[in-house]
Amino acid sequence: MDELGDIIQEFLVESHENLDQLDRDLVALEQDPGSREMLSSIFRTIHTIKGTSGFLAFHRLETLTHAGESLLSRLRDGAQQMNPASADALLAMVDTVRKLLESIEETGGEGDVDVESVIAMVTACIEDPSAPKAEAPAPEAKPAKPARSRSAKSKAPVAPEPAAEAPKAPEAPVKAVEVAAQAPEVPAPAVAAAPAVAKPAAPVREPAAEESGQNTKRSIADSSIRVDVDLLDTLMRLVGELVLTRNQIVRGVNDISDPVLARTTQRLNLITSELQESVMKTRMQPIDHIWSKLPRVVRDLSGSLGKQVALAMEGKETELDRSLLEAVKDPLTHLVRNAVDHGIETVEERVAKGKPGQGTLTLRAYHEGGHVIVEIKDDGAGIDVERVAQTALDRGVVTRDQLARMESREIISLVFRPGFSTAKKVTNVSGRGVGMDVVKTNIEQIGGTVDVDSTLGKGTTWRLTIPLTLAIIQALTVECGAERYAIPQVGVDELVFVDGQSGQAIEHVSGAPVYRLRGKLLPLVRLDETLGLPVRNSDRDVYIAVLQADGRRFGLVVDRVLNTEEIVVKPLSGRMKDVGVYAGSTIVGDGKVALILDIASLARRSHLAAEAAERAQLDQVDNRPRGGSIERLLIAGIGERRVAIPLDMVTRLEEFPVERIERVGSREVVQYRDHILPVIRLASLLGCYDVHESETVPAVVYTERGRSVALVVEQIVDIVEDHIEARSDLDDDGLTGSAVIQQRVTELLDVRRAILAADPRFYTEMSEITNSMVGA
Repeated sequence: MDELGDIIQEFLVESHENLDQLDRDLVALEQDPGSREMLSSIFRTIHTIKGTSGFLAFHRLETLTHAGESLLSRLRDGAQQMNPASADALLAMVDTVRKLLESIEETGGEGDVDVESVIAMVTACIEDPSAPKAEAPAPEAKPAKPARSRSAKSKAPVAPEPAAEAPKAPEAPVKAVEVAAQAPEVPAPAVAAAPAVAKPAAPVREPAAEESGQNTKRSIADSSIRVDVDLLDTLMRLVGELVLTRNQIVRGVNDISDPVLARTTQRLNLITSELQESVMKTRMQPIDHIWSKLPRVVRDLSGSLGKQVALAMEGKETELDRSLLEAVKDPLTHLVRNAVDHGIETVEERVAKGKPGQGTLTLRAYHEGGHVIVEIKDDGAGIDVERVAQTALDRGVVTRDQLARMESREIISLVFRPGFSTAKKVTNVSGRGVGMDVVKTNIEQIGGTVDVDSTLGKGTTWRLTIPLTLAIIQALTVECGAERYAIPQVGVDELVFVDGQSGQAIEHVSGAPVYRLRGKLLPLVRLDETLGLPVRNSDRDVYIAVLQADGRRFGLVVDRVLNTEEIVVKPLSGRMKDVGVYAGSTIVGDGKVALILDIASLARRSHLAAEAAERAQLDQVDNRPRGGSIERLLIAGIGERRVAIPLDMVTRLEEFPVERIERVGSREVVQYRDHILPVIRLASLLGCYDVHESETVPAVVYTERGRSVALVVEQIVDIVEDHIEARSDLDDDGLTGSAVIQQRVTELLDVRRAILAADPRFYTEMSEITNSMVGA
């Protein structure tokens, strides 16, 4: 009973609902005995109860419903006709089923409820369909909720027993009203069966029951109702609005010295929090809803791979918002399949390593810090760090210098890069280089994170951090210029204040801002520059929010940090989504609208500064002279070709939505920071076929004296500072030559030619501006 408690509870709730419907349907069937549709519906309901009771080993209930099913089958198939005897037999069966259910609820078993006499009534109707109307069996000495189970055709013999019903009486009027409302054709005697109980029961006897110490606990059927999901969503939205109003009132009361109002506001704050928590609970579902399908996945996959895998589950009762369960299902399934395919070895391999032949895959879920943590842990081979590093080098994902600065955990995280795979062979499960990047993207889209920890030879643990809900979140409110912005608290590691008087300062490496935090250079993103706001003249007295997202740790420079508070996430319009740095909007405590920043998008924009920080760190520990010239280059991908752009010709990296690129005459332009920016696609300039099919395009923006152009590429591959050992002067239109960079032949872009292709007057107007400045 303990293990099947939830299943039995669901069975009881649904069965009671079905029985109430059967009462109404059987009475209506007497008025229209030839209704094949109603007979089929009644048959399906009884069949469902029979099947589930058999599964749960309630054999007497199964036998009783099987007899009723046999009679209904004959009525449905036209083998015999519905008559008063059949109706009474079926209604008696419904009443007895209800008594069995109540016994199961109270004692866990079927008790001594008499089913044989009812089965005999039903069997008699089958053997002799023309028999006269049979008498229903007399009720037991202690009937369970007779008013609830009484049908419109019930017999009068139960009427003289109101006193025996006293403990259960409060439910009688409710059911009586329900029957009367839905079956107005019921004869008067049936409704008036218990006049002494019908009206005074609810207000009089319920207190008496409490005084006498009797148990007034509601039944399972009466303690739960079915609610439409849309209604819950509406209720959640209303609670969100209440939270916003609460925040505004709390903010306003803090400015008023009124103790009475302060106490009232405190009470409002408490009630709102409790209401919010209660409504959120109505949307929560145990993670077992998606875990329940994984044993079959593990069984089938391990069998096809010739492996033995035991699946253990811990914390399957841990609850998540229902809207997040669906988002987590596919990533979780992929990680489980990957663990069975890649992680756990075959029986022979495990035995050779001294391990048990059967591997173990453990799923664990628990609450921590306002989030749900889901771990997928295997005791398999683990991830080979050296192999991951070599694969990353071979594919040009990182350089040797970068690898030298990376910890093992950072190297393992490279498996989340698109197209990355260390599989020795391609199977129908894995090895094609897709999957882990999708897992990471899907989890980050719901405001979560994914991490991996592995020990070679011992196993791997994948850890998903998922918010409890997406509707209301904790956020850090900051200010930049005259605007306010909200940063989801889940991505904030710490806050740093750059005090101008203490000698702290923001440094610049290769033109990119960095901050020296506990001996390490932290790449920075300036929020004012990113959003096109007026730029501060000083790097002093600013705040740095240290953020973690997209596998990167970086700092966001803002003017002020205001506070942390619960915010309600509001969706953005289509136009705002195109900007690419906002995840939503909200209304903060003072009633102003604040945009919610997309940390993952900001992390991608920190790429330039991150590379500069890595180079600076490397320079501090390795200044060994080497032959060849030292050049700083941005490596871009265009089709199968790699093109190098001098870093001093890169002002910033942008990502433009494709639909924002417009044509003016024969040229392409894009609206950029209140200017019309000329655009040139390097694929067209170099005679390549443009295969870019995504919704956005990366671009290199070069700015000089207020004039800018954008060079569109297919992807940003890397930023390198390297010794160019070999160079070729063989050039082509748009190129100045080629060189070996990262062990690959890379073409050197003629940036001047590219800029002129985008804006033929770029350098002419630069000269005019320079001459005018000299003349002045």
